[in-house]
Amino acid sequence: MKHLMTALTIVGLLLSMSSGAQVPEDGQTSRELGILLEAPESRAELIARGEAVYEYWCNACHGPEMLKPGTAALAIKYQGALPAALTERTDMVPEFVEQMVRQGISMMPFFRPTEVSNADLGALTAFLTDNSGD
Repeated sequence: MKHLMTALTIVGLLLSMSSGAQVPEDGQTSRELGILLEAPESRAELIARGEAVYEYWCNACHGPEMLKPGTAALAIKYQGALPAALTERTDMVPEFVEQMVRQGISMMPFFRPTEVSNADLGALTAFLTDNSGD
């Protein structure tokens, strides 16, 4: 099983590297997504914006499919103790999400405020921690 997960991670990395620029499956560009400078007023709008940010910036590597390199890497790391897909996690806390986005880790890049604004980071954090009861 360990060798299968390693192989899937390698295949996912190769596929993601060969795809060129990161463009979401719906074809939306960063210009179309825009950069949010102020947080939405309602919790529902905040979560919806966080989901849009996730789909644009995170889904290419952290989508639910095991061929996504971030998901495959987390599956190897957690060995079933935690879900590999970020949207299935119930233990996410805002500080962790913020640190990973701003500092990156291992092969995951960091994202500058000019890419993911502080307001968008807040929305993303709200989306990813929505299952955590925060």
